[in-house]
Amino acid sequence: MKEIKQIIQAYHQALSDGKKAVLATVVHIEGSSYRAPGARMLVRDDGMLTGAISGGCLEGDILRKALMVMATNKPLLVTYDTSDEGSNIISVNLGCNGIIRVLLEPIQQKNDHNPIKLLEKAISKRQKAILVTYFSPDDKKHVLQGTKLLFTPNGVTSDQDHLPFGFSFIEADIQNTWKQHHSGFIRFPDVANNAASFHAFMEYLEPSPALVIAGAGNDVFPLVEIAKTLGWEITIVDGRPMYANENRFPTCQLLLTEPKDAIGKVNIDERTAFVLMSHNYDYDKAILKTILHSPVKYIGLLGPTKKRDRILQELGEEGVAIPEDTGIPQNLFAPTGLQIGAETSEEIALSIIAEIQGIFTGNTGSSLRNLNGHIHHRKMGLVPSKKCYGIIVLAAGQSKRLGFPKQAVPFKGSTLLQHAITQAAALKTAATLTVISAGDEQRNLATITETEMVENPDFQEGMASSIRTGINHILKHYPYLEYLIIMLCDQPYVESSHLQTLIDTQQKTGKKVVASLYEGRKGVPALFHRSLFPKLLELRGDTGAKNLITELGNQVVSVPFPLAAYDVDTTVAIEKIADNNKL
Repeated sequence: MKEIKQIIQAYHQALSDGKKAVLATVVHIEGSSYRAPGARMLVRDDGMLTGAISGGCLEGDILRKALMVMATNKPLLVTYDTSDEGSNIISVNLGCNGIIRVLLEPIQQKNDHNPIKLLEKAISKRQKAILVTYFSPDDKKHVLQGTKLLFTPNGVTSDQDHLPFGFSFIEADIQNTWKQHHSGFIRFPDVANNAASFHAFMEYLEPSPALVIAGAGNDVFPLVEIAKTLGWEITIVDGRPMYANENRFPTCQLLLTEPKDAIGKVNIDERTAFVLMSHNYDYDKAILKTILHSPVKYIGLLGPTKKRDRILQELGEEGVAIPEDTGIPQNLFAPTGLQIGAETSEEIALSIIAEIQGIFTGNTGSSLRNLNGHIHHRKMGLVPSKKCYGIIVLAAGQSKRLGFPKQAVPFKGSTLLQHAITQAAALKTAATLTVISAGDEQRNLATITETEMVENPDFQEGMASSIRTGINHILKHYPYLEYLIIMLCDQPYVESSHLQTLIDTQQKTGKKVVASLYEGRKGVPALFHRSLFPKLLELRGDTGAKNLITELGNQVVSVPFPLAAYDVDTTVAIEKIADNNKL
């Protein structure tokens, strides 16, 4: 966040100075690199640089290319290979062993949704956001590349006139990125048969850490300075105006208040850390009492373990809930700081800040030399967009065992058919297809707007004919689809979360088939790569996709889902789900 703020400030200074500017953003890496995706640098036409995209190795070349972008007023994707001197892309022998893609964007001042404006809006409030930057490895000069869209809990802001895809096309991918709480790299299908395909860097942005310090003594100064260097938001809470004043802490928010009133004056979220160092036992205890069960992820208490134990004992006697097993709340770090032999106030401040950083990033703070593997666990995998997937709901058939249409069986205030369609449609893939019998009156049992109804003229043959009908429709109308999920309408406990797990598993493993595992066998719902469509089209009779799954053996990865074993083929099965499914 600090770098973003500096870049915004530098851009406004460039405007004031009458200078043009280009924004350089690392949008993807393969292998290792000094900076992660989201690293940015603002380049002015006079050569002034703000921010960094590497350790100083690429900046010179980026400056030269940025001047070209200013001249053409068009974006440019530059790819650096830091490991292969023989590559046909720009090779730089840095020893990082990675490929770095940097997007250069001219900043159009008159565009109300230019990248700087979107960055400004992204950090204007303490909230999470997703910033979408499109880039095209197939066409490095494509004019629709750029930082184009901002998603926040309050809505969507986008450069609508210059988007490769509208928000509705990428909404499912944004929502998935939001749920995963980390940035994603999405590969979109070429739906319009263009020469260039687009990728998107969906950058998951979180607010800067907010550090609240209870106490305004002299030993607070080093803590404030280090936090300020990191770009954290700092609040000082103290009841003594002689200590907590602007002359001593000009860059901090100051709260002159009693402990009981402090909690109501501080905006607390999961990115907030408290450090209690007032050197006043009652003041620290009173603050701790008000925040112990708040969303605060880190509460540091300065002082020895005896002080901690005494405070917790007294708070327990006052009715504050204290864990019985450990006696120490999970968010309380007392004594505060990492064990690095700190003695001076500066060293103690360093140990405290390092511990907070580790807690916020989920790291222990151990020595890197003892680490096996990569230093950074960045999720850089480029995954297919939801628009590369489709779902076929098999709902044709005569329900011979049941004696009447199973699709109409009541379930969760609707019918089995509608429930299956609703769960499939919730994934917002490119296509949700429901195969029904020719002339099937069951069409009236579903909300057609959630799905495409396709009639199977050969439904009496059995399930294989429905699979063929669905795949032939997909091949004709959605030729760009890469994966299909095949599911049945009579498995009542299959919900969208399980279907999403099939997709997640495929993206993690790269397998061509992901099946559900139940009763010791693999079956549907199952996901298939398009290379297996010919095999599915060869199915005949009442043979379903399960036979192909069995034939593929170890090529299939499975996801345990015992509830898939429940299907509705008999009146006994209907009775089991009749009372709102107590399973």
